[in-house]
Amino acid sequence: MNLPVIIDIIIGLVFIYLTLSLLASEIQELIATVWQWRAEHLKKSIEVLISGGSESAKDPLQFKRVGQLAHSIYANPIIKDLNQGAKGLLSEGFRSVTHRMGDFYHGVTGTKNVFGNKSSGPSYIPAECFSASLLETLKVSSLLSSISKTRLERFKDLQLAQIKHIGENLSLPDATKPIIEQEFRWLTAEFNRVVEDYKHNLSSLNNSLDRMSEKLGFYIKDSQVYLPETEVAGREFQRQMAIVKARFDSPIERVALLGQLQPSFSNLLNTVKKSQDSVAEIMELKEESPIYQQIQETLDRMPESLKRSLYILAQRAEKGGGDTQEQLQRFQKEIEIWFDQSMERASGVYKRNARGVAILLGTAIAVAANADTIHIINRLSKDSMLRSTVNVYAEQLVEKNARTKLDNLPSLRKVQKDVDIALDEVALPFGWSEQNSLERDKQGNLLWPALIARLFGWILSGVAISMGAAFWFEALNKIINIRNAGKKPPSSTES
Repeated sequence: MNLPVIIDIIIGLVFIYLTLSLLASEIQELIATVWQWRAEHLKKSIEVLISGGSESAKDPLQFKRVGQLAHSIYANPIIKDLNQGAKGLLSEGFRSVTHRMGDFYHGVTGTKNVFGNKSSGPSYIPAECFSASLLETLKVSSLLSSISKTRLERFKDLQLAQIKHIGENLSLPDATKPIIEQEFRWLTAEFNRVVEDYKHNLSSLNNSLDRMSEKLGFYIKDSQVYLPETEVAGREFQRQMAIVKARFDSPIERVALLGQLQPSFSNLLNTVKKSQDSVAEIMELKEESPIYQQIQETLDRMPESLKRSLYILAQRAEKGGGDTQEQLQRFQKEIEIWFDQSMERASGVYKRNARGVAILLGTAIAVAANADTIHIINRLSKDSMLRSTVNVYAEQLVEKNARTKLDNLPSLRKVQKDVDIALDEVALPFGWSEQNSLERDKQGNLLWPALIARLFGWILSGVAISMGAAFWFEALNKIINIRNAGKKPPSSTES
């Protein structure tokens, strides 16, 4: 047997594998759609991400928190809007049928629907959507903002108390005291207005401190008019107020002050993790305050493993400095990277599981179609007419779809149409025809060696079919191109 014949046999075999792989791809895609394999695997992978692995499954409370938080993330409009189906009576009817089939599958197998009271979920979630949904579900942004507003309110009260104390300890004439008190009331009103503007998101924290510093400067200037610098009271007032104002104006003090007023999510998680019962003391809040209740609600929704993961990510985000908003943006980016890395691992798991299903499905198709690799090779090697016919259709298929990549369902169906045309014209060496049937003895009994050989051939075909239509189409394309390149006569050169 010469080399061209061997190549023709290989091309015929690859063409048959491609034919059966196209069928397997259609069936596997239908099963994945009906049983929501991709969407279910994605949901379970997110639960594993939240739980930090399998450790939360040992604790019923943590396991419950994982499930509830995952459902809440999926209920967020950012994720919910990703699960959109085609409109129309036919599309909605088909979707309803597939959902009922999925419910039947869960009922028969005793498995639960991971989507809760929903029938399906998205098959793909972008990292930025997951990150935004997680932070919004945990109300991280509003939580940090509320803590910052509470701290600024407390800081304002402490500064006013200190300024009032300075004024009260001055030895002032009776005529001067009412004027200083009036100036202090003006300063109090201005400080309150600055804090209210910040609470209503009308200014940033840094801008609010600048405004407080400006108002304090007016207060000091106006008060000094009634406190002569030559007197002891005037000099003491200037000294003490300079110390107070330096906390606003000194670059070093401003950095420290912003660090105290801006909440750190990592610090909150770390301190509460060490002492869950001391939230009020840590945040300097009253237990009946709304912000305290909000913190407790957020912490109660988070599994311990998620707290640890977010604490590490928050620490990374806070290394770059900046205000709370900048840190929150970096924190969201860190969550996106964390999610992408986890989904890469989940994708590997899904591919391994899908490969196992593909082998089982491929073997089932090989048995159902009686596609025995050994028998196919024997037929192609002995029947030159069959071999040449299959090669002609294989070459036509490659020429028509030279630029096609089987990376999506429409591409598969386009190639499938060309393959169907070939199947109408040529009888491929598989199927349960008499020519392809199992060998029997004169009494009609199966010959065991033949049956074992056929089983081995079916398994070979099943493994080959599981490689996928894209693999065999690419292989067919390369083999035909190599063969055709070898047939070209060498170019002559003029001397």
